[in-house]
Amino acid sequence: MNSSQILLANFDSLVQKSLYEMLCRSGHKVGVANSREEAISLLDKKPYRVVLTDINGSDDIDLLKIIKERNVSSEIIVVASYGNIETAINSIKLGAFDYLVRPVKDEKILSAIDRALANNTPLKKPHSFLKQLSNKDDSYYGLIGTSPKLIEIFALIDRIANTSATVLLQGESGTGKRMIAHAIHKADKKRRHKSFIEVSCGALPRDLIESELYGHVKGAFTGALNDRKGRFDLANGGTILLDDIDSLPLDLQVKLLRVLQEREFERVGDQKTLKVDVRVIATTNQDIKKFVAEKKFREDLYYRINVISVNVPTLREVKEDLSLLTHHFISLYSKENHKKITGVAQETLQALINYNWPGNIRELENIIERAVILDTDSVIKTDDLPEIIRSENTFVPVEAGQNIIKDFATNLKEALKEPEKVHILRILKEVGWNKKKAAKRLGLNRTTLYNKLRKYSLVLDKNGK
Repeated sequence: MNSSQILLANFDSLVQKSLYEMLCRSGHKVGVANSREEAISLLDKKPYRVVLTDINGSDDIDLLKIIKERNVSSEIIVVASYGNIETAINSIKLGAFDYLVRPVKDEKILSAIDRALANNTPLKKPHSFLKQLSNKDDSYYGLIGTSPKLIEIFALIDRIANTSATVLLQGESGTGKRMIAHAIHKADKKRRHKSFIEVSCGALPRDLIESELYGHVKGAFTGALNDRKGRFDLANGGTILLDDIDSLPLDLQVKLLRVLQEREFERVGDQKTLKVDVRVIATTNQDIKKFVAEKKFREDLYYRINVISVNVPTLREVKEDLSLLTHHFISLYSKENHKKITGVAQETLQALINYNWPGNIRELENIIERAVILDTDSVIKTDDLPEIIRSENTFVPVEAGQNIIKDFATNLKEALKEPEKVHILRILKEVGWNKKKAAKRLGLNRTTLYNKLRKYSLVLDKNGK
Protein backbone atom coordinates (compact mmCIF):
# COMPACT_ATOMS: atom_id res chain seq x y z
CA MET A 1 0.00 0.00 0.00
CA ASN A 2 1.37 3.42 -0.91
CA SER A 3 2.07 5.80 1.97
CA SER A 4 -0.02 8.94 2.00
CA GLN A 5 -0.95 11.87 4.19
CA ILE A 6 -3.98 11.20 6.40
CA LEU A 7 -5.23 13.50 9.15
CA LEU A 8 -7.12 12.17 12.17
CA ALA A 9 -9.27 14.97 13.53
CA ASN A 10 -11.51 15.31 16.57
CA PHE A 11 -11.58 11.74 17.91
CA ASP A 12 -11.52 10.85 21.60
CA SER A 13 -8.12 9.64 22.80
CA LEU A 14 -8.82 5.89 22.77
CA VAL A 15 -10.34 5.86 19.28
CA GLN A 16 -7.61 8.16 17.99
CA LYS A 17 -4.86 5.89 19.36
CA SER A 18 -6.46 2.79 17.82
CA LEU A 19 -6.91 4.44 14.40
CA TYR A 20 -3.41 5.92 14.46
CA GLU A 21 -1.74 2.57 15.16
CA MET A 22 -3.84 0.73 12.58
CA LEU A 23 -3.12 3.27 9.83
CA CYS A 24 0.60 3.35 10.60
CA ARG A 25 0.74 -0.45 10.42
CA SER A 26 -0.89 -0.20 7.00
CA GLY A 27 1.88 2.07 5.73
CA HIS A 28 0.13 5.44 5.89
CA LYS A 29 1.68 8.67 7.12
CA VAL A 30 -0.70 10.01 9.73
CA GLY A 31 -1.20 13.42 11.32
CA VAL A 32 -3.27 14.02 14.47
CA ALA A 33 -5.43 16.97 15.53
CA ASN A 34 -6.93 16.89 19.02
CA SER A 35 -9.35 19.77 18.49
CA ARG A 36 -11.25 21.66 15.82
CA GLU A 37 -8.81 24.58 16.03
CA GLU A 38 -5.75 22.32 15.74
CA ALA A 39 -7.25 20.58 12.71
CA ILE A 40 -7.80 23.92 10.97
CA SER A 41 -4.25 25.00 11.82
CA LEU A 42 -2.72 21.81 10.41
CA LEU A 43 -4.81 22.00 7.25
CA ASP A 44 -3.71 25.59 6.69
CA LYS A 45 -0.05 24.54 6.88
CA LYS A 46 -0.05 21.49 4.60
CA PRO A 47 -2.44 19.50 2.40
CA TYR A 48 -3.77 16.13 3.52
CA ARG A 49 -5.18 13.79 0.90
CA VAL A 50 -7.69 12.24 3.31
CA VAL A 51 -9.20 13.54 6.55
CA LEU A 52 -10.84 11.11 9.00
CA THR A 53 -13.07 12.85 11.52
CA ASP A 54 -15.85 12.18 14.01
CA ILE A 55 -19.07 14.22 13.96
CA ASN A 56 -20.64 14.88 17.36
CA GLY A 57 -22.35 18.26 17.04
CA SER A 58 -22.68 21.59 15.24
CA ASP A 59 -19.02 22.53 15.82
CA ASP A 60 -17.91 19.37 14.05
CA ILE A 61 -20.25 20.09 11.13
CA ASP A 62 -18.63 23.54 10.94
CA LEU A 63 -15.24 21.82 10.78
CA LEU A 64 -16.49 19.77 7.83
CA LYS A 65 -17.54 22.95 6.01
CA ILE A 66 -14.18 24.61 6.70
CA ILE A 67 -12.24 21.58 5.45
CA LYS A 68 -14.18 21.59 2.17
CA GLU A 69 -13.72 25.35 1.78
CA ARG A 70 -9.97 25.44 2.50
CA ASN A 71 -8.78 22.09 1.17
CA VAL A 72 -10.47 21.27 -2.10
CA SER A 73 -8.09 18.35 -2.65
CA SER A 74 -8.89 16.61 0.65
CA GLU A 75 -11.39 13.77 0.77
CA ILE A 76 -13.29 13.53 4.06
CA ILE A 77 -14.37 10.27 5.66
CA VAL A 78 -16.63 10.51 8.69
CA VAL A 79 -16.23 7.75 11.28
CA ALA A 80 -19.26 8.55 13.41
CA SER A 81 -20.10 7.48 16.93
CA TYR A 82 -22.92 4.95 17.13
CA GLY A 83 -26.20 6.82 17.47
CA ASN A 84 -25.05 9.79 15.38
CA ILE A 85 -26.36 8.37 12.10
CA GLU A 86 -28.50 11.40 11.21
CA THR A 87 -25.56 13.77 11.67
CA ALA A 88 -23.42 11.52 9.50
CA ILE A 89 -26.09 11.74 6.81
CA ASN A 90 -25.82 15.53 6.90
CA SER A 91 -22.06 15.24 6.51
CA ILE A 92 -22.48 13.37 3.21
CA LYS A 93 -24.76 16.15 1.98
CA LEU A 94 -22.07 18.68 2.93
CA GLY A 95 -19.51 16.93 0.76
CA ALA A 96 -17.98 14.10 2.78
CA PHE A 97 -16.67 11.30 0.56
CA ASP A 98 -17.99 8.51 2.77
CA TYR A 99 -19.17 7.78 6.29
CA LEU A 100 -18.78 4.81 8.59
CA VAL A 101 -20.58 4.16 11.86
CA ARG A 102 -18.66 2.71 14.82
CA PRO A 103 -18.12 -0.05 15.70
CA VAL A 104 -16.49 -0.69 12.32
CA LYS A 105 -13.88 -3.20 11.20
CA ASP A 106 -10.40 -1.99 10.21
CA GLU A 107 -10.83 -3.48 6.73
CA LYS A 108 -13.84 -1.25 6.05
CA ILE A 109 -11.92 1.86 7.10
CA LEU A 110 -8.94 0.91 4.92
CA SER A 111 -11.26 0.15 1.99
CA ALA A 112 -12.92 3.56 2.34
CA ILE A 113 -9.49 5.24 2.45
CA ASP A 114 -8.36 3.36 -0.68
CA ARG A 115 -11.46 4.50 -2.55
CA ALA A 116 -10.98 8.07 -1.33
CA LEU A 117 -7.35 8.07 -2.47
CA ALA A 118 -8.34 6.69 -5.87
CA ASN A 119 -10.90 9.46 -6.19
CA ASN A 120 -8.52 12.18 -4.97
CA THR A 121 -6.50 14.34 -7.35
CA PRO A 122 -4.57 17.56 -6.64
CA LEU A 123 -7.17 19.52 -8.58
CA LYS A 124 -10.74 18.42 -8.16
CA LYS A 125 -12.51 17.41 -11.33
CA PRO A 126 -15.77 19.22 -12.01
CA HIS A 127 -18.92 17.35 -11.06
CA SER A 128 -19.55 14.58 -13.58
CA PHE A 129 -23.13 15.77 -13.98
CA LEU A 130 -21.81 18.96 -15.64
CA LYS A 131 -20.01 16.82 -18.21
CA GLN A 132 -23.09 14.64 -18.61
CA LEU A 133 -25.32 17.69 -19.10
CA SER A 134 -23.09 18.94 -21.91
CA ASN A 135 -24.62 16.15 -24.00
CA LYS A 136 -27.04 17.39 -26.62
CA ASP A 137 -30.02 15.70 -24.93
CA ASP A 138 -29.42 17.42 -21.59
CA SER A 139 -29.41 14.04 -19.87
CA TYR A 140 -27.61 12.83 -16.78
CA TYR A 141 -27.31 9.06 -16.98
CA GLY A 142 -30.69 8.97 -18.70
CA LEU A 143 -32.36 11.61 -16.51
CA ILE A 144 -33.81 14.54 -18.45
CA GLY A 145 -33.99 18.05 -17.01
CA THR A 146 -32.12 21.23 -16.17
CA SER A 147 -34.39 22.66 -13.44
CA PRO A 148 -32.74 23.63 -10.12
CA LYS A 149 -34.45 20.75 -8.29
CA LEU A 150 -33.09 18.23 -10.81
CA ILE A 151 -29.60 19.76 -10.78
CA GLU A 152 -29.62 19.42 -6.99
CA ILE A 153 -30.43 15.71 -7.34
CA PHE A 154 -27.69 15.26 -9.97
CA ALA A 155 -25.14 16.86 -7.63
CA LEU A 156 -26.22 14.62 -4.76
CA ILE A 157 -25.89 11.52 -6.96
CA ASP A 158 -22.39 12.69 -7.86
CA ARG A 159 -21.43 12.86 -4.19
CA ILE A 160 -22.85 9.48 -3.19
CA ALA A 161 -22.18 7.48 -6.38
CA ASN A 162 -18.96 5.83 -5.24
CA THR A 163 -20.05 5.16 -1.66
CA SER A 164 -22.07 2.22 -0.39
CA ALA A 165 -24.72 4.46 1.16
CA THR A 166 -28.29 3.17 1.20
CA VAL A 167 -30.66 5.55 -0.60
CA LEU A 168 -34.36 6.23 -0.02
CA LEU A 169 -36.21 7.81 -2.95
CA GLN A 170 -39.48 9.44 -1.86
CA GLY A 171 -42.02 10.90 -4.23
CA GLU A 172 -45.37 10.51 -5.93
CA SER A 173 -46.02 7.67 -8.33
CA GLY A 174 -44.68 8.36 -11.81
CA THR A 175 -42.03 10.91 -10.80
CA GLY A 176 -39.10 8.84 -12.09
CA LYS A 177 -37.79 7.21 -8.91
CA ARG A 178 -36.79 4.10 -10.85
CA MET A 179 -34.85 6.20 -13.38
CA ILE A 180 -33.01 7.96 -10.55
CA ALA A 181 -32.11 4.57 -9.07
CA HIS A 182 -30.68 3.53 -12.45
CA ALA A 183 -28.70 6.79 -12.61
CA ILE A 184 -27.16 6.13 -9.18
CA HIS A 185 -26.15 2.66 -10.36
CA LYS A 186 -24.66 3.95 -13.62
CA ALA A 187 -22.74 6.71 -11.82
CA ASP A 188 -21.13 4.19 -9.44
CA LYS A 189 -17.77 3.25 -10.99
CA LYS A 190 -17.53 0.14 -8.83
CA ARG A 191 -21.02 -1.24 -9.47
CA ARG A 192 -22.09 0.05 -12.88
CA HIS A 193 -20.87 -3.09 -14.71
CA LYS A 194 -22.61 -5.40 -12.25
CA SER A 195 -26.29 -6.32 -11.98
CA PHE A 196 -29.13 -3.90 -11.29
CA ILE A 197 -31.94 -5.99 -9.79
CA GLU A 198 -35.46 -4.65 -9.21
CA VAL A 199 -37.94 -5.99 -6.67
CA SER A 200 -41.52 -4.73 -6.52
CA CYS A 201 -42.33 -5.38 -2.86
CA GLY A 202 -46.00 -4.55 -3.36
CA ALA A 203 -46.46 -6.95 -6.28
CA LEU A 204 -45.00 -10.10 -4.70
CA PRO A 205 -47.34 -12.57 -2.95
CA ARG A 206 -46.89 -12.44 0.84
CA ASP A 207 -45.72 -16.06 1.14
CA LEU A 208 -43.11 -15.72 -1.65
CA ILE A 209 -41.40 -12.46 -0.68
CA GLU A 210 -38.72 -14.03 1.55
CA SER A 211 -37.87 -16.67 -1.06
CA GLU A 212 -37.72 -14.04 -3.82
CA LEU A 213 -35.40 -11.79 -1.84
CA TYR A 214 -33.06 -14.37 -0.33
CA GLY A 215 -33.56 -17.57 -2.32
CA HIS A 216 -34.26 -21.08 -1.05
CA VAL A 217 -32.81 -24.57 -1.02
CA LYS A 218 -34.40 -27.72 -2.39
CA GLY A 219 -37.15 -28.99 -0.10
CA ALA A 220 -37.45 -25.76 1.89
CA PHE A 221 -41.20 -25.76 1.24
CA THR A 222 -43.78 -27.45 -0.98
CA GLY A 223 -42.82 -26.78 -4.57
CA ALA A 224 -39.15 -26.00 -3.84
CA LEU A 225 -37.83 -28.64 -6.25
CA ASN A 226 -34.40 -27.07 -6.71
CA ASP A 227 -32.02 -24.63 -5.07
CA ARG A 228 -32.80 -21.09 -6.19
CA LYS A 229 -30.85 -17.85 -5.84
CA GLY A 230 -32.69 -14.83 -4.48
CA ARG A 231 -32.60 -11.23 -5.68
CA PHE A 232 -29.88 -10.25 -3.19
CA ASP A 233 -27.72 -13.09 -4.54
CA LEU A 234 -28.29 -11.93 -8.11
CA ALA A 235 -27.49 -8.32 -7.20
CA ASN A 236 -24.21 -9.18 -5.44
CA GLY A 237 -21.57 -6.63 -6.43
CA GLY A 238 -24.21 -4.36 -7.92
CA THR A 239 -27.42 -2.62 -6.89
CA ILE A 240 -30.82 -3.83 -5.68
CA LEU A 241 -33.91 -1.62 -5.97
CA LEU A 242 -36.66 -2.31 -3.43
CA ASP A 243 -39.68 -0.60 -4.96
CA ASP A 244 -42.61 0.31 -2.68
CA ILE A 245 -40.67 -0.78 0.41
CA ASP A 246 -43.49 0.50 2.62
CA SER A 247 -45.53 -2.56 1.60
CA LEU A 248 -42.97 -5.01 3.05
CA PRO A 249 -44.60 -7.00 5.92
CA LEU A 250 -43.32 -6.19 9.42
CA ASP A 251 -41.91 -9.66 10.11
CA LEU A 252 -39.83 -9.53 6.93
CA GLN A 253 -38.54 -6.07 7.78
CA VAL A 254 -36.44 -7.65 10.57
CA LYS A 255 -34.49 -9.81 8.12
CA LEU A 256 -33.94 -6.89 5.76
CA LEU A 257 -32.61 -4.83 8.67
CA ARG A 258 -30.02 -7.53 9.34
CA VAL A 259 -28.95 -7.58 5.68
CA LEU A 260 -28.45 -3.81 5.76
CA GLN A 261 -26.51 -3.94 9.03
CA GLU A 262 -24.41 -7.07 8.56
CA ARG A 263 -24.51 -7.59 4.77
CA GLU A 264 -25.36 -11.26 5.28
CA PHE A 265 -28.39 -13.58 5.14
CA GLU A 266 -29.51 -17.22 4.87
CA ARG A 267 -31.60 -18.71 2.11
CA VAL A 268 -34.99 -20.11 3.13
CA GLY A 269 -34.48 -23.61 4.52
CA ASP A 270 -30.70 -23.26 4.86
CA GLN A 271 -28.42 -22.52 7.81
CA LYS A 272 -25.42 -21.42 5.77
CA THR A 273 -24.78 -17.68 6.06
CA LEU A 274 -24.05 -15.88 2.79
CA LYS A 275 -22.20 -12.57 2.54
CA VAL A 276 -23.36 -9.95 0.07
CA ASP A 277 -21.88 -6.71 -1.27
CA VAL A 278 -24.75 -4.68 -2.64
CA ARG A 279 -26.04 -1.12 -2.64
CA VAL A 280 -29.66 -0.93 -1.55
CA ILE A 281 -31.99 1.69 -3.03
CA ALA A 282 -35.56 1.83 -1.71
CA THR A 283 -38.54 3.77 -3.03
CA THR A 284 -41.87 4.82 -1.57
CA ASN A 285 -44.77 7.02 -2.61
CA GLN A 286 -46.16 7.01 0.93
CA ASP A 287 -45.47 9.14 4.01
CA ILE A 288 -43.17 6.56 5.56
CA LYS A 289 -42.67 8.62 8.74
CA LYS A 290 -46.41 8.31 9.30
CA PHE A 291 -46.11 4.54 8.81
CA VAL A 292 -43.41 4.49 11.51
CA ALA A 293 -45.63 6.48 13.89
CA GLU A 294 -48.50 4.06 13.24
CA LYS A 295 -46.20 1.04 13.89
CA LYS A 296 -46.63 -0.16 10.31
CA PHE A 297 -42.93 0.25 9.55
CA ARG A 298 -39.98 -0.43 11.85
CA GLU A 299 -38.25 2.71 13.09
CA ASP A 300 -34.80 1.10 13.09
CA LEU A 301 -35.25 -0.05 9.49
CA TYR A 302 -36.43 3.43 8.51
CA TYR A 303 -33.18 4.95 9.78
CA ARG A 304 -31.17 2.30 7.96
CA ILE A 305 -32.80 2.89 4.58
CA ASN A 306 -32.93 6.66 5.07
CA VAL A 307 -29.16 7.17 5.08
CA ILE A 308 -29.43 9.33 1.97
CA SER A 309 -32.93 10.66 1.35
CA VAL A 310 -33.95 12.06 -2.03
CA ASN A 311 -37.27 13.86 -2.34
CA VAL A 312 -38.17 13.40 -5.99
CA PRO A 313 -40.14 16.42 -7.28
CA THR A 314 -43.48 16.12 -9.03
CA LEU A 315 -43.80 17.24 -12.63
CA ARG A 316 -45.88 20.14 -11.30
CA GLU A 317 -42.77 21.34 -9.42
CA VAL A 318 -40.42 21.16 -12.42
CA LYS A 319 -42.60 22.38 -15.26
CA GLU A 320 -39.57 24.19 -16.70
CA ASP A 321 -38.39 20.68 -17.70
CA LEU A 322 -41.67 19.81 -19.43
CA SER A 323 -40.56 21.02 -22.87
CA LEU A 324 -37.33 18.98 -22.71
CA LEU A 325 -39.22 15.89 -21.57
CA THR A 326 -41.88 16.33 -24.25
CA HIS A 327 -39.33 16.59 -27.07
CA HIS A 328 -37.40 13.62 -25.64
CA PHE A 329 -40.51 11.42 -25.67
CA ILE A 330 -41.49 12.64 -29.15
CA SER A 331 -38.06 11.64 -30.46
CA LEU A 332 -38.18 8.29 -28.64
CA TYR A 333 -41.62 7.22 -29.84
CA SER A 334 -41.22 8.67 -33.33
CA LYS A 335 -38.27 6.32 -33.88
CA GLU A 336 -40.08 3.42 -32.25
CA ASN A 337 -43.17 3.90 -34.43
CA HIS A 338 -41.32 4.92 -37.61
CA LYS A 339 -42.93 8.36 -37.64
CA LYS A 340 -41.34 11.63 -38.77
CA ILE A 341 -42.57 14.03 -36.10
CA THR A 342 -40.31 17.03 -35.62
CA GLY A 343 -41.87 18.78 -32.64
CA VAL A 344 -44.91 20.15 -30.86
CA ALA A 345 -47.09 23.17 -31.63
CA GLN A 346 -46.71 26.09 -29.21
CA GLU A 347 -50.38 26.02 -28.15
CA THR A 348 -50.06 22.27 -27.55
CA LEU A 349 -47.03 22.79 -25.35
CA GLN A 350 -48.91 25.48 -23.44
CA ALA A 351 -51.81 23.07 -22.91
CA LEU A 352 -49.36 20.53 -21.49
CA ILE A 353 -47.88 23.17 -19.19
CA ASN A 354 -51.34 24.18 -17.94
CA TYR A 355 -52.28 20.60 -17.05
CA ASN A 356 -51.84 19.45 -13.42
CA TRP A 357 -50.19 16.04 -14.13
CA PRO A 358 -51.48 13.79 -11.32
CA GLY A 359 -49.57 10.89 -12.93
CA ASN A 360 -46.38 12.95 -13.32
CA ILE A 361 -43.70 12.00 -15.88
CA ARG A 362 -45.17 8.55 -16.51
CA GLU A 363 -48.48 10.12 -17.50
CA LEU A 364 -46.68 12.61 -19.79
CA GLU A 365 -44.80 9.76 -21.47
CA ASN A 366 -48.01 7.79 -22.06
CA ILE A 367 -49.78 10.84 -23.49
CA ILE A 368 -46.91 11.71 -25.84
CA GLU A 369 -46.69 8.08 -27.01
CA ARG A 370 -50.42 8.18 -27.78
CA ALA A 371 -50.10 11.52 -29.56
CA VAL A 372 -47.21 10.28 -31.71
CA ILE A 373 -49.19 7.20 -32.74
CA LEU A 374 -52.35 9.19 -33.59
CA ASP A 375 -50.68 12.19 -35.24
CA THR A 376 -51.04 12.49 -39.02
CA ASP A 377 -48.78 15.53 -39.38
CA SER A 378 -45.16 16.33 -38.56
CA VAL A 379 -46.10 18.32 -35.43
CA ILE A 380 -48.06 17.26 -32.34
CA LYS A 381 -51.26 19.34 -32.20
CA THR A 382 -53.73 19.99 -29.39
CA ASP A 383 -56.22 17.67 -31.11
CA ASP A 384 -53.75 14.83 -30.57
CA LEU A 385 -54.05 15.23 -26.79
CA PRO A 386 -56.64 13.46 -24.60
CA GLU A 387 -59.90 15.25 -23.90
CA ILE A 388 -58.99 15.74 -20.22
CA ILE A 389 -56.04 17.98 -21.15
CA ARG A 390 -57.98 19.87 -23.80
CA SER A 391 -60.89 20.44 -21.41
CA GLU A 392 -58.62 21.74 -18.65
CA ASN A 393 -57.42 24.43 -21.05
CA THR A 394 -60.95 25.71 -21.69
CA PHE A 395 -61.56 29.18 -20.23
CA VAL A 396 -63.77 29.19 -17.12
CA PRO A 397 -64.96 32.53 -15.64
CA VAL A 398 -63.60 33.26 -12.18
CA GLU A 399 -67.07 33.26 -10.63
CA ALA A 400 -67.89 29.88 -12.14
CA GLY A 401 -64.60 28.44 -10.95
CA GLN A 402 -65.28 29.70 -7.44
CA ASN A 403 -68.72 28.09 -7.45
CA ILE A 404 -67.25 24.77 -8.63
CA ILE A 405 -64.72 24.80 -5.79
CA LYS A 406 -67.50 25.61 -3.31
CA ASP A 407 -69.50 22.68 -4.64
CA PHE A 408 -66.49 20.38 -4.31
CA ALA A 409 -65.63 21.18 -0.69
CA THR A 410 -65.61 23.78 2.05
CA ASN A 411 -61.87 23.64 2.70
CA LEU A 412 -58.74 23.74 0.57
CA LYS A 413 -57.57 20.21 1.37
CA GLU A 414 -60.84 18.66 0.20
CA ALA A 415 -60.98 21.00 -2.80
CA LEU A 416 -57.61 19.77 -3.99
CA LYS A 417 -58.68 16.13 -3.64
CA GLU A 418 -61.85 16.44 -5.70
CA PRO A 419 -60.29 17.16 -9.15
CA GLU A 420 -58.11 14.03 -8.82
CA LYS A 421 -61.16 11.96 -7.83
CA VAL A 422 -63.14 13.26 -10.83
CA HIS A 423 -60.19 12.61 -13.16
CA ILE A 424 -59.79 9.00 -11.98
CA LEU A 425 -63.53 8.38 -12.31
CA ARG A 426 -63.55 9.82 -15.86
CA ILE A 427 -60.63 7.60 -16.96
CA LEU A 428 -62.26 4.50 -15.43
CA LYS A 429 -65.41 5.17 -17.44
CA GLU A 430 -63.40 5.74 -20.64
CA VAL A 431 -61.67 2.34 -20.35
CA GLY A 432 -64.80 0.44 -19.36
CA TRP A 433 -63.74 0.11 -15.72
CA ASN A 434 -60.66 -1.90 -16.67
CA LYS A 435 -58.38 -1.05 -13.76
CA LYS A 436 -55.19 -2.23 -15.52
CA LYS A 437 -55.87 0.08 -18.48
CA ALA A 438 -56.91 2.90 -16.16
CA ALA A 439 -53.67 2.64 -14.20
CA LYS A 440 -51.65 2.85 -17.42
CA ARG A 441 -53.65 5.86 -18.67
CA LEU A 442 -53.21 7.60 -15.32
CA GLY A 443 -49.50 6.84 -15.14
CA LEU A 444 -49.97 4.90 -11.89
CA ASN A 445 -49.13 1.37 -10.81
CA ARG A 446 -52.14 -0.76 -9.91
CA THR A 447 -51.38 -0.75 -6.17
CA THR A 448 -51.46 3.06 -6.14
CA LEU A 449 -54.70 3.12 -8.15
CA TYR A 450 -56.40 0.71 -5.72
CA ASN A 451 -55.25 2.86 -2.80
CA LYS A 452 -56.79 5.93 -4.43
CA LEU A 453 -60.03 4.07 -5.19
CA ARG A 454 -60.33 3.19 -1.52
CA LYS A 455 -59.29 6.69 -0.44
CA TYR A 456 -62.01 8.35 -2.52
CA SER A 457 -64.61 5.60 -1.92
CA LEU A 458 -64.99 5.06 -5.65
CA VAL A 459 -66.89 2.05 -6.97
CA LEU A 460 -64.60 -0.64 -8.36
CA ASP A 461 -66.65 -1.55 -11.43
CA LYS A 462 -69.52 -0.23 -13.49
CA ASN A 463 -72.00 -2.23 -11.39
CA GLY A 464 -70.83 -0.50 -8.22
CA LYS A 465 -68.95 -3.51 -6.81
